[in-house]
Amino acid sequence: MDGRTGHGGMWTITLIFGFAALLANGLRNQGINQAPVEIIQLALFWPVFIAVPIRRFHDMGRPWWWVLIFLGGMLVSFLFLMLDLTSTAGMLGLSAFSAITDTDTYMKALEALNETRPDDPIKPVEAMGLGGVSLGSIFFLVQFGWLHLVPGQGHANDYGPQPGAAATR
Repeated sequence: MDGRTGHGGMWTITLIFGFAALLANGLRNQGINQAPVEIIQLALFWPVFIAVPIRRFHDMGRPWWWVLIFLGGMLVSFLFLMLDLTSTAGMLGLSAFSAITDTDTYMKALEALNETRPDDPIKPVEAMGLGGVSLGSIFFLVQFGWLHLVPGQGHANDYGPQPGAAATR
């Protein structure tokens, strides 16, 4: 992956992805089939999380593998989240998938379990994977801030000319 992308390109792809997420959520809340919007979100996964961040790191003079640092952090966060969900869901007799897709049933089962063990209740925050969510939030905020706010190099570097410079020549 060659070339560089400046702040504008990163903000543009982020806003498109965010708009698609809001649209899918709105359709889901209305009971409308959101599959076409989710397909668009899936198609945007590569540019939003891989391609444009690589080009953005190039703009800052960093190699492509810096993206792996953040993707690795997000993967570890997801594993922590799933560990929390599966251990609690197993105690409730539910699957981790049901904890994500049917939170009402999950929370009712958690309340029922807590009634049987008033001395050692499981807090809903713990049951929903606070460790994974917290770690993921930290990695997301650092990556988001870095890619959207840190300026690129103001001159040509190993990855090409400054974004927009080639068009002015």
